[in-house]
Amino acid sequence: MKIKSSITLLAMSTFLCTSAHALTVIGENQQKDLNVTIYNANIALVNDTRTSNLTSGKNHISYESIADMIIPESALLSGGSVVTTEQNFNYDLIDTNSLLAKSVGENVILETVNQNTGEKQQTEAKLIAYNNNQPILKINGKIVTNPQGTILLNNLPKGLISKPSLNMNINSPSNQETDLTLSYLTRGLSWTANYVANLNEDENSMGLNGFITLNNQSSSTFKNADLKLVAGDVAQVRHVRRSMMKAMAVDAMQVNSFDEAMPTVEDVADFYVYTLPSKTTVLPKQEKQVALLSKTNVAVQKDYVFDNALKPYNANPLENIKARVVYQFDNNKGNTLGIALPKGVIRFYKNTKDNESVYVGEAFINHTPNKATVKLPMGEAFDIFANAKLTKQNQIGDTQFKTYEIIFKNGSTKDKTVTVYENFNGDWQITQTSMDYIKETANRVKWRFNVPANQETTLTYQVAVENKHSHRKY
Repeated sequence: MKIKSSITLLAMSTFLCTSAHALTVIGENQQKDLNVTIYNANIALVNDTRTSNLTSGKNHISYESIADMIIPESALLSGGSVVTTEQNFNYDLIDTNSLLAKSVGENVILETVNQNTGEKQQTEAKLIAYNNNQPILKINGKIVTNPQGTILLNNLPKGLISKPSLNMNINSPSNQETDLTLSYLTRGLSWTANYVANLNEDENSMGLNGFITLNNQSSSTFKNADLKLVAGDVAQVRHVRRSMMKAMAVDAMQVNSFDEAMPTVEDVADFYVYTLPSKTTVLPKQEKQVALLSKTNVAVQKDYVFDNALKPYNANPLENIKARVVYQFDNNKGNTLGIALPKGVIRFYKNTKDNESVYVGEAFINHTPNKATVKLPMGEAFDIFANAKLTKQNQIGDTQFKTYEIIFKNGSTKDKTVTVYENFNGDWQITQTSMDYIKETANRVKWRFNVPANQETTLTYQVAVENKHSHRKY
């Protein structure tokens, strides 16, 4: 049975200063400004500005209520021409486990309640061990391994604090009231982008909505903060975190309503920075969503693609090779977009004739700059497939000739546009073809054509490959 522990505190000591100088606590109530910049890589930059009164010379200050997953070695204090000579991150916070673990060997009180009368009874005991969240008491000379009741402590163990803090020794050039800014990196904050696309009936246009999801896995509150989100992959040195940085379980999240205004976007040092339109508060263990974009009439092209999949190398034909479905759209102002799109998942929906939404698939979109083309593979088509065979091959000197026949079948009630890519090695040339093609690269060609509803279309071509130094297949 899990023990409920309520703690009676008769004495408290949160910080012992060994110097003659008093400790100056800089708390949340002195906070003047808070800026949080969150990166994709589960890391955030915090700039916390607070007002403080400093004396000339040495000062001992404590920045209270900082992020509990701070990377201490990244901390930088600026403002007031101060110089930092020492800093200590205190994170041994008060909770049931830390209270009992640090009270081993101390006299405590075990309080029990009579279930019939409701009367409380207190018994003096000694906490002799606390392992695996289980206290062991010595009561009247007996060892009790599973005490039932509430353990009361006579004193607060030394070294425990109620809020994570960064204590620093600094030198101030004068007596001054000044704004100090503590900048540091912290774990536990991340963000992702998600998109929802609603296709029209012909699947040549869509509405596109984007949302940013903020995730705070830490136990810290970021109150009334200016939030910026950075899209891009930041270089980091990977190393083992301290135990204080261990992964924390995510409790149930709450989802906030979308902001009416959209974030602004700025290009900074090869990254894209999205600034939320208003200050916001991010609570511990919270997931928050804000709108990124909302566009209508975005032109989209649906392709049925065979990519280097219809070239049999021997007499064995290829049968019932299905096309891959690919949605493609241009990210430019002419297509109502033209902003940097952060990486994320885009989910496609389409309405039926009864105006009910049907989920048709999803794909991952990478960081996409303005004027780029987005191509999203969505899986295999249901009713577009091909049969391919090698109909002829012969060798003349160093040149090998191969002729292919590919039959594309459309089992749907609508015309389909098919795109076929093929790759060739060596010195090659297409000597015959039943359809025009485009040479996309030195070793890649593309055919694009229509396959009518409930019909089939045949593509035949001959390729000549000259390769004096290799007999590799192509």
